[in-house]
Amino acid sequence: MAETGRPFTAGIVDFNPKRMSPTEAHAHGIPDDLIGHLGDWRQYPPNIAQHFPEGVSWFRAEQPWYFGSIMTDEKHLQGLRASDVLILSGSGLSAHRYQHGEISEEYRSALEKSQEVIRDHLGEGKWILGICFGGQLAIHAVGGDIGRLPDNVTEAGWLPHQLTSEGRRDDMFSVLPNTFFAPHLHNDYVEKLPPVGTKIRTSSGETEVVFTEVLAMRAGYQDKTGLVGAETNYIMASVVAFSNGARLYQIQPHPEMATPKKANYLVRMNPWIGKENEMGEAYYQKALLVPEDADFSVAKIIPRFVHEAQRHLEEQRGIVFMKATLLRNLFQYLIP
Repeated sequence: MAETGRPFTAGIVDFNPKRMSPTEAHAHGIPDDLIGHLGDWRQYPPNIAQHFPEGVSWFRAEQPWYFGSIMTDEKHLQGLRASDVLILSGSGLSAHRYQHGEISEEYRSALEKSQEVIRDHLGEGKWILGICFGGQLAIHAVGGDIGRLPDNVTEAGWLPHQLTSEGRRDDMFSVLPNTFFAPHLHNDYVEKLPPVGTKIRTSSGETEVVFTEVLAMRAGYQDKTGLVGAETNYIMASVVAFSNGARLYQIQPHPEMATPKKANYLVRMNPWIGKENEMGEAYYQKALLVPEDADFSVAKIIPRFVHEAQRHLEEQRGIVFMKATLLRNLFQYLIP
């Protein structure tokens, strides 16, 4: 009989590149007492956390969500490392530029430390879910490659995806329809998964990639003229499995924004997309639209990930995690 253990915990790393200023926070209606806890006004942590299943507790309200603060503070790093799962947010940073050494020194060291945390977490046999930039950074950390759309192309809006045959069999992604819609805002993408047999050095020793699968894809990408390069399949979701039982799930669109109220949230909060030297007003207005036949099933990915990761760790450790009340004291406030 499995032993009853502590509450199951999830750590969220918010990769926003700078802390909000009070002026910016007030412009978006964010209360003063939350400013110090959120990386920027998009509030990735509470957007993610609202999808957590009952019984999951997570990184404390005292956590500063700006990743640079986490990665330079040993106390916060210890809290992150102690989490049973990690969920990695999107960001305004570029994983492709980081891969090619083109990111500023201010962020480079924090991202290097972030990748160290990612590898060490996997080295303990734990699971990770990486969303958009978070998924790209994690895939790069274990030997994959990141690509970038052509200059001045930002793919944004509520776009369709196709599950692969592997995705239809996967415990997490099989809950989605064969064609599912999800919100986007990105320039970079996962171009290549790490080869099977890649060895990853971690603080717990070496672990090895035992299989990789593409779970969802899109044919081509959207630019100002419409769909381009439909003959090329782009990786939209994947899984990398390791010899010690760890798994890294990567998803390019944003399941934390896949609710009726937040369906076009990333587009609304980034009006710069509509500038003529960016994607233009016509593209921006189209990206704001949510297709009538779109459903919001991709939001299931976050609770499904937590459930499957919890089940894995219970089997691995021979314990049953205690049911705990989700820590919501910080996250009562959500942008509508």
